[in-house]
Amino acid sequence: MNIATWLVPALLVADQAIKLMVLWAVGPRIFDPGVGAIFLTNLFWIVDATFIKNTGAAFGIFQGGARILVWVSLAVGLGILVYLSLNHRRVSRLGQVAFSLIAAGALGNAVDRLGHGWVVDYVDINRTGLAILDNFPIWNLADSCVVIGVILLLLPQRRRRY
Repeated sequence: MNIATWLVPALLVADQAIKLMVLWAVGPRIFDPGVGAIFLTNLFWIVDATFIKNTGAAFGIFQGGARILVWVSLAVGLGILVYLSLNHRRVSRLGQVAFSLIAAGALGNAVDRLGHGWVVDYVDINRTGLAILDNFPIWNLADSCVVIGVILLLLPQRRRRY
């Protein structure tokens, strides 16, 4: 069974549900043209929910490039799904999970770019006492899916011996 058939839709639903909750919590302020970061609440001892409109890609690069990024995200997400559907027997389970995470993350952010023209980011790590983490960009579940998927792909793979 192809892992992507259940993992990608589950992650997409979770990603969009969380983003809808964030938008609901922010309310009509999301429509203010110059809205920056809107602080919502303390989630855990080191994490805040801070809403920002991300018009670029990860880590603030390509700001204002949502029109191009929506097509790149769709191509990556759909391309991975096609690849997995054609080759799922040849791809290891870890590889299937990794590719599914990347596809779900790419498609989750593509849905935002198509619907809003920007991506909803909300996870803000800012009270660790470590400068590298306290100044880390604000991100979302889709971003973490892509990062974890890439890390899993970089792990050494054991090959089967026949």
